[in-house]
Amino acid sequence: MKFKNHLLISTLMGAFISGCGGGGGGSADNSPPPEPKDPLTAYKNQKINWGSCDAYFSKYSDSDGKKYITKLGDRLQCADIDAPLNYSKPDDLRVKISMMQVRAAESSDKKPHLFFNPGGPGGDGFTDSLEFSLALSIGNPQKPIGSMYREISENFNFIGFSPRGVGASTNISCAGNQLVYPTDDTAAGGNSENIKRITEIAKYTAINCQKNPVSDYINTDATARDMDLMRHLLGDKKMHYYGTSYGTWLGFWYAGIFPDQVGPMVLDSNMNFSQSIHQAGISYEQGRNHTFNNFIVPYAARHNDAFELGSSRQEIVENLANFHPITKKILVQIQFRAEPYNIALALATTKLLKVSSDGLKNNLDLDSISKNMQNMVIETGDEEVDNQKSSLIKNIVSEINSLQNPDYWYTPRPFPVSDYVFDTVVCNDEAISNKDPVFWIDTGFELARALPIGRNRIAGQPCLYWKRNAAFTKPAMNDLKAAKLMMVQSQYDVPTPLSGAMETFNQLPATSMVYVKNEGSHGLQFYGTECVDLTVMRYLLGQAPVNRMTTCEGKPMTLDKPATGAAKTTAGQSKASPRTDDSDEEASNFEDPELARRLIERLRGANSAASH
Repeated sequence: MKFKNHLLISTLMGAFISGCGGGGGGSADNSPPPEPKDPLTAYKNQKINWGSCDAYFSKYSDSDGKKYITKLGDRLQCADIDAPLNYSKPDDLRVKISMMQVRAAESSDKKPHLFFNPGGPGGDGFTDSLEFSLALSIGNPQKPIGSMYREISENFNFIGFSPRGVGASTNISCAGNQLVYPTDDTAAGGNSENIKRITEIAKYTAINCQKNPVSDYINTDATARDMDLMRHLLGDKKMHYYGTSYGTWLGFWYAGIFPDQVGPMVLDSNMNFSQSIHQAGISYEQGRNHTFNNFIVPYAARHNDAFELGSSRQEIVENLANFHPITKKILVQIQFRAEPYNIALALATTKLLKVSSDGLKNNLDLDSISKNMQNMVIETGDEEVDNQKSSLIKNIVSEINSLQNPDYWYTPRPFPVSDYVFDTVVCNDEAISNKDPVFWIDTGFELARALPIGRNRIAGQPCLYWKRNAAFTKPAMNDLKAAKLMMVQSQYDVPTPLSGAMETFNQLPATSMVYVKNEGSHGLQFYGTECVDLTVMRYLLGQAPVNRMTTCEGKPMTLDKPATGAAKTTAGQSKASPRTDDSDEEASNFEDPELARRLIERLRGANSAASH
């Protein structure tokens, strides 16, 4: 009411002054009203104080990365900028956002900045600029792909940053003093005591995270606005971006609230932006089961001589279902992701678990079980995995020893804090779609019962107990319809399944897609085939793809026989076979293949860690 009275007085005074205006009866001023003041003016006028990145790297390392850092000199720069803690109240508290830049070798002031996000939420992309820049800079100019890598290296400045909440930026922790108890993540864990333990961890997560006053402002909307502030301060008219996994959710969100600033944006391994972020947890577990059934198991069956799990899908699933209860608890902890390395590691571990399960069923002691595993031959086609045999056995024996101890289930441990930014962003981005705890418990155990590898991971939902205070809403799909994005997606991606990516893609008529058949990798950067890499790189340089959908064939796994022509199924598609990351074809795209291999493994490993 007080506001209305002031408004009335102002209106009457305006009329009185207008009626009594002097100046020989001149008419009222018809000039347009002044532009409203930009509330972010102070932030947009700040200067980026670039400086040394030495604090982030070892002074005594002789690694390839250190050599590249030395070679870059002052082309490698680090800086912090100020951003509003709360974009709705920018005059209140501030946060720091940390950036690492690798400037182009020539005419850097005239070239755009390519931003990176590795996923999460909670993945730290601070050093992505350095790793992408180094990998691209050693492209082999004698090869079409390598030459294109070089062209990208020469035409962009590269920006890595720590999203608010993590790394070098203002960050949060959700530590607490509560004690929690071990949980059974298998389908057998549906008893009331185990569900109580799962629920307690979810509640403590919400309570501890929201004790931190910064937590309400750790969300995708704020990070997207941080990105746009960085874009503005760097002087770019458009956003150039490469985001993976959750980085696609962030990219979609940015395009929805800043449509006029959208430049070439590659979204690799896509979350389903047309659905709630809370659906992503369900989709992950569904993708895991689907890929296991249709991609990993057929591969294991084709190579039963190597993995000894069974020669058919039915036989493999039955063998795993008959595991001893203790080894089942270890089995469900295996990622069963569909990248070549992860497939090899998962199947090698499962092979050893099968031996340990048989030993437990026959009441063998741990020394005997360990010896039986040592007698197994591990030949996955991945030398790095094969060399881990001893450590895998050691870990399995340790796990069995713990699980056999009657005190294990009754011994509390400190509250874990590993996923605090992940949970904070998910709970802040959107109100949870179904507020009934029974729904999440039932869905979690339904997924756990679907396959022997199934787990009840989503039964505990911190967002059920989260007091969401966010003052923003997620952009609608209609806000994205004009965005000329590029989605990159593999057929058997586990964390971000194809079905969800296609649901989003089908609602974005201006967006294109590179679809990789018979491939399961989560994160397809530096894939190593012309169909994928040249299409993506040309798009980044401003060349739109010929077709809205570009379909590429995946690369064969080490143990799959190479063929001059891919064998066809009745559906006309090639038989399922993932790529190998150390093939001669991929290596030849780089002048230093071994260095490239290590860099690409590091980048893909960051994607895996960020997407759980």
